[in-house]
Amino acid sequence: MLALKAKMLVSLKQILYRNRLNMAELLELSPDVLTWAAGQTGETLGEVARKVSKRKPELVEEGKLSQAQIVKFAKLTGVPFGYLFLSAPPAQRKLPIADFRTLTDPAPLGKDFFDIYDDIDFKLSWYRSILKDHQADPLPFIGKFDADSDPASVAANMRKTLGVSQQSISALRTSDEVFSHIAARAEEQGILIFKNSQAGGSWARPLSVSEFRGFVLSDQWAPAVFINGADAPAAWVFTLAHELAHLWFGDSGVSDVSIRSENKQERLCNSVAAEFLVPANDFRELWDRSPKAIDEKLGLAKKEFKVSALVIARRAHELGLITNQKYQEIYELVKNNIAKQKKSGGDFYLTLAVRNSKRFTDLVSQLAASGGMTFREAGQLLNINPNKVMTYHAKNRPLLA
Repeated sequence: MLALKAKMLVSLKQILYRNRLNMAELLELSPDVLTWAAGQTGETLGEVARKVSKRKPELVEEGKLSQAQIVKFAKLTGVPFGYLFLSAPPAQRKLPIADFRTLTDPAPLGKDFFDIYDDIDFKLSWYRSILKDHQADPLPFIGKFDADSDPASVAANMRKTLGVSQQSISALRTSDEVFSHIAARAEEQGILIFKNSQAGGSWARPLSVSEFRGFVLSDQWAPAVFINGADAPAAWVFTLAHELAHLWFGDSGVSDVSIRSENKQERLCNSVAAEFLVPANDFRELWDRSPKAIDEKLGLAKKEFKVSALVIARRAHELGLITNQKYQEIYELVKNNIAKQKKSGGDFYLTLAVRNSKRFTDLVSQLAASGGMTFREAGQLLNINPNKVMTYHAKNRPLLA
């Protein structure tokens, strides 16, 4: 009996030894596939290789990895393990909406973008079916105008539809409050507003501003706007107004809010957004009666219209009131100030409603609390633990119009 146990022990040691050898064996993978996988996180192969192997990252770059390193590589890049064994990178996924970006060599839309897009598309499919089950009417302002429309007329209709007046804006204190005010008015009219700075609910996956600042999904029943929260807070309100303008034209797409955009539709939506936030006549009147110094004029306009210095400078530049050099100076100053700011996570339940659209979050939590759906289903729609759905409902007691 003892001899048998000894023999079994030796056999077990041999098996474990062979497994260790197998784990240490280097497998050869395609460097092109590894480069593609690294790119899904916005990093180079060399950057990921140094995280996978501190001692010999050059072997990883050559495509020579152990099984343990392959597992780590897949985890770091968020790419399914089996994909790393492909002989060539998979075909780039086709964008299901228009790409309005025209900047020189725009960053390709990667995994983070598509994860955000798929999540919102899933939410909208469910939301649309709920609305149609309750025989909701289509929204009359979606696609109300065409590309030949006057920007001032579109902006005026947006203000009227959303109930956003200069008086209501003047009562606010900051551009953040203006963003929240416009977003709330839009949601009251049936537009879902999502704002997030990360993909997959992970701080390890911050969204890239160079990749996209926002996108819009036009739909007669369930239109939605997504704002990249990783962008400068000073830019949020203009991006929101720009995306809302797209809905009035019936557009779906990834936007380019750059002042240098070469896309005709983007320039049109930029003009509508500028007129919506800072009407030209009101701005010129204030400019003419303000002190002569440019900085004083800009400061007074910022106080009057309650938007960021960046939006005011942009409007002044568009109206020919400041030079391009002055606009660039302000742009760089704002960008540098933002880089120094530290962002905090904030209240979880307030952030939850911002990430998932407050209207959508309220509806899901209300249905779960009333038994219209399970808390597990609600948690899946909101990407949270089911237990937190009831906590959110208790904190908000949502009442939908």
